[in-house]
Amino acid sequence: MTSQTNSSEHEPKLKVAYILKMFPRLSETFILNEILELERQNVGVDVFSLMPPGDGRFHGSLSELKLTIDFILREKPESYWDKLSKFSPGVVPHMDRWQNAANFLKEHSIPKDLDMLLRALFIGAKAKEKGIQHLHAHFATVSTRMAALVNILYDIPFSFTCHAKDIFRETVNRNLFRDLVDRSAFAITVSDFNRDYIIEKTPGVDATKIHRLYNGINLDFFEVPDDRSPLKASPIKLISVGRLVPKKGFDVLLKAIRILADEGLDLELNIIGDGDEQEKLQNMAHNLELDGHINFLGALAIEEVRRVCAESSMMALACVPDADGNMDALPTVLLEALALDLPAVSTTLTGCPEILGDGSGQLVEPGSAQAMADGIKTLHARILSEDWKIGTGRARSENLFDLSKNVATLRGHFESSTKNNAQ
Repeated sequence: MTSQTNSSEHEPKLKVAYILKMFPRLSETFILNEILELERQNVGVDVFSLMPPGDGRFHGSLSELKLTIDFILREKPESYWDKLSKFSPGVVPHMDRWQNAANFLKEHSIPKDLDMLLRALFIGAKAKEKGIQHLHAHFATVSTRMAALVNILYDIPFSFTCHAKDIFRETVNRNLFRDLVDRSAFAITVSDFNRDYIIEKTPGVDATKIHRLYNGINLDFFEVPDDRSPLKASPIKLISVGRLVPKKGFDVLLKAIRILADEGLDLELNIIGDGDEQEKLQNMAHNLELDGHINFLGALAIEEVRRVCAESSMMALACVPDADGNMDALPTVLLEALALDLPAVSTTLTGCPEILGDGSGQLVEPGSAQAMADGIKTLHARILSEDWKIGTGRARSENLFDLSKNVATLRGHFESSTKNNAQ
């Protein structure tokens, strides 16, 4: 149930635990990067993962982790009764707290309530034994609900980071979201757009608890390549990275490539990622007679993503709203492009303008293949004329999206939480 533990050279002053739906996960590099940087800043981190890893594909940097991963999986109730009975007397809380947790589950109609309660009891007991001072979750879904339950049962303060599907979907329970914010020490979201949206859509939410903190990028890992010749290469080498799902707008991008090919542009598009729409998109590319222009590379580890990006002329990401209201919030691949000083074209959706400011990229209206095609042409012309200046993207990345600086801010929030809890 536990992976491996490597002892730290110095005993950390702060001990936090992350509660995550699944860890590690290939598509969630921002979580891995955040935890790695916390460890580099001498924060002791443990992870409670509610599911086992999905497909066995991992980023190479996973091996750098020192932490312990506890997989707290669904089991029969009697199994957890047995586990709970083995803790030292006084660790598992009195049953009046169980009632408070059950009331929380009932009030918000949270499914699998007994399973949630038993796993929260076990996570909290393990956290107490480990000396965990603060809990953090990503996404205001099952992981944050679990953190709230542990808080109700054990008084360990918690916080959470909310991103996209947990904010924008029409099915988001706004009453539950408001309650999670109320119970938390603080809540993080990853763009100013997100914060404004949360406050507007969640009546009565405590806005003072909601902090905008950008996801950061490891600028040492994403170094600007020495060879900048790919920027003006022929054919134009486009790169797009993301799960093959509707909100990424890959269908719009394929249509834009068809428009550009018809205009005589010599270009090649590499798509990195996999997902539910892979077969549909491959068929679409074939029907658009783009077989000679499009390469579907599948999901790749971050080291390979970095290599392909460094060999590209520009990044193109055609983000669109999904049918259920879900949208990209702060696309990590645009942050990576910025750090690599790779020109990028994307849409005006959500946090994309907060990334591609200061002339570092090109923004177009979402959902329009013609607009995306025009954006690619405009950005390419800017590169050739040197209107797009080398160093612009990297400078913006260093100013706003430096992982070490942004995680230091997060660490400061954790430290304030533990001090307040000790008073």
